[in-house]
Amino acid sequence: RLYLRVLHHKREQRKKREAEASNMLDGKGGQGSIKQMFDQDVRDKMTANRMYRKDVTIQEMADLEWDELLEMAEIRNTGKEVPFEPIPTQHELLLFSPCPRAVSILASYPRSGNSLMRTMYEHTTLRVTGSDMQGGLAKHDLVGEMAMGANMVQFVKTHFPERQGAAPFRAARVVLLVRNPFDAMESYFNLMMTGSHTSSVSPEIRKKTAKVFENYVLREIRVWKVFHQFWMKQDVPILLIRYEDLIRQPDKVMGRVLQFVLEIKAMGTFFSERIDRCISEQQAIERMGSYKPRSGGIGKSLAKYSPALLKTLFEDADLRSVMGHLGYKDLLVKPVEEWSNLTPLKNYATEYLPSWHRTGNQKVVLLNKGGLARTRNEQTNWQNIKAQLGIVDENCDCESCRAKKAKAANASSNDEGEGGGDQA
Repeated sequence: RLYLRVLHHKREQRKKREAEASNMLDGKGGQGSIKQMFDQDVRDKMTANRMYRKDVTIQEMADLEWDELLEMAEIRNTGKEVPFEPIPTQHELLLFSPCPRAVSILASYPRSGNSLMRTMYEHTTLRVTGSDMQGGLAKHDLVGEMAMGANMVQFVKTHFPERQGAAPFRAARVVLLVRNPFDAMESYFNLMMTGSHTSSVSPEIRKKTAKVFENYVLREIRVWKVFHQFWMKQDVPILLIRYEDLIRQPDKVMGRVLQFVLEIKAMGTFFSERIDRCISEQQAIERMGSYKPRSGGIGKSLAKYSPALLKTLFEDADLRSVMGHLGYKDLLVKPVEEWSNLTPLKNYATEYLPSWHRTGNQKVVLLNKGGLARTRNEQTNWQNIKAQLGIVDENCDCESCRAKKAKAANASSNDEGEGGGDQA
């Protein structure tokens, strides 16, 4: 982040000099009083000094920047102008920070917006979020993979009990991030077929895997149901938020998450400003994510489901019950064209208090220990499926497809070499 920050600053300085030179050539230079020129020069120097401080460690630099953010909030509260340009949020330094109690967790079924929420939380609080798995997201700027201890992080990602995380650990509070099962399962299918968080299955492969997709959905829907039933039964404070609300009202949802995770009784001006700067001012919600998500919208995935498959799912009494508890009752009765108008949860989140909240006898939940929602009956051997169908997607980055593409490239190279010899 520091390296990218310096590059950004140098580019901005170069653009500024080019603009000033252009104005001079056009006869527009020299405007402004000497005081204005002096004030701007001081501002530029203060900004440059903050971009890369000398004679301090990165940790010390991050601590100084956090203190300056608090000072900036106080300056703004007095109505004064901050005497330097703020560092772009994507280049601010993150801190590993201990938690005074067992950590809070961000629990979600895969492809429900976990990485997006983690990035929003990190940008707003400048605190690294953890994860109980090594999912390859470190290359996407989520550096807290495998950090679970309260001595390092406050907020930890998990997909348990959909899958087993690294090691058992305890959590005191749960943010349960949910997404309607139709979009979540279809997105997960794309992930497993392409080996990428951002690529989609091509139309040709979609035709080849129509039956595979149907069988997968009929198995996977049980995993989705059991996962959410597990978390709704836990006797700890739970904050239920929905992906569909997160992408439409990120600032409102983020405010509820910060209050819950950090146990803030009332949002002050500092975090309100952080949310406004880091989230509300973004031109598009996709810019906040650690990677650019696939294009789509609420309910767009239903086009990939056959009418018979949808009929089977909509008649599933257990599924209807779980969706109702998660705030998706409207989706069961409204046409898909109206899904984008899904009414947000009241106050953009629902908080569930544990049975002991008045007694003070706090309980915790133990993760990564016990049975999983995905049993052998719900497991899919994705590599075997692709091998049997002869699928090698050019956009796929999984180990199997990389090996196939490398083999094909070697064969092509050998053929060209042999052809060149014959011609000679």
